[in-house]
Amino acid sequence: MASTVVGLDIGRTAVRAVELRGKNPTLRRHGSIELGRGAVETGVVADPHQVTAACRELWKSGRFSTREVRLGISSGSVLVRQIELDWMPPADLKRALRYQVAELLPVAVDDANLDHVLLGEVTRRDESGQERRMVRILLVATARGAVDEMVRAVRAAGLRATTADLAPLALVRAAAAAGRREALAHAAEQGRPGELPPPRTEAVIDVGSDKVAVAVHTGGVPHFVRVAAGLGGDGLTTTLVAATGMEWDQAERLKREAAIEHEPTLRHATSRLVNEISATLDFYSDTDPEHSVASVAVTGAGAAHPSFLETCSRTLGLPVRPLTLSSVVEGVTPSRRAKGEAPERPSDAYVVPAALCLGAIA
Repeated sequence: MASTVVGLDIGRTAVRAVELRGKNPTLRRHGSIELGRGAVETGVVADPHQVTAACRELWKSGRFSTREVRLGISSGSVLVRQIELDWMPPADLKRALRYQVAELLPVAVDDANLDHVLLGEVTRRDESGQERRMVRILLVATARGAVDEMVRAVRAAGLRATTADLAPLALVRAAAAAGRREALAHAAEQGRPGELPPPRTEAVIDVGSDKVAVAVHTGGVPHFVRVAAGLGGDGLTTTLVAATGMEWDQAERLKREAAIEHEPTLRHATSRLVNEISATLDFYSDTDPEHSVASVAVTGAGAAHPSFLETCSRTLGLPVRPLTLSSVVEGVTPSRRAKGEAPERPSDAYVVPAALCLGAIA
């Protein structure tokens, strides 16, 4: 990783940035500026002027040391699929990818940004019984228009996006790094310094305001990614509004405060959300029985409600851990909060931009 890196996450409720420094990533600066409703919808910039103004204000108040950023992409139009192609050298694969996968895309290939993660080689037999050398990849396709709009909004604020990384894959890297640190610390406590157990397959769940991203990996190698639009923390707020008749802003505040008098309503809404996540993991299990999910890591402001972890563990029947900022990077202290940032816990709000700092797809 470069000596200083800034990750930028443009979400529905806020623009957030994290600056990390050093080989062992250490938090240097972080901050956020709230966005009005409608500025960003399911990861797509709908009001570029508002996003640009928020980025300008964030750099003014956050005093970041560079204007180069790693930008996170997490829209509902993202296509991520594991596929196998005839083997070819990596350089040739990158050039030929758009022709090889055109028929799989929901949009014209010229309207898509394509990337891939190399997963390994396999041998298959064709219809004649001949062995064929194949390459297995995780295809990542995003709508070019949505990415370009976000890049333009950032550029208008005087920033330069050096990479555009799929946020769920960045979270996979962060979760793998956090798991490795935790395993090493446990081994040291047991008198076995440096000893690491075999990696287990884990689902990383990011619950945003209006979308939920589910990524499955083993030791940082991704197997599956799905971004589901229309789910997330807003569903809990909507349920409160419907049940009480209160205004949206009041319901949002009470949700974040986990108001005791509304606990039954919030628990019911949380259960519905977790059931949707469970259905996604069931779909994954049917498509990739080779890598069974053994544990779950959750992050995102939408997962901050106290009942979420408990409901997840009970419904999924798996151990669940929070993926927090302090588990991903060093130097996390409350005193580092920047002026003007959104009123959310750093562990919930800043994991994605921190994860973006840890690398990019390619």
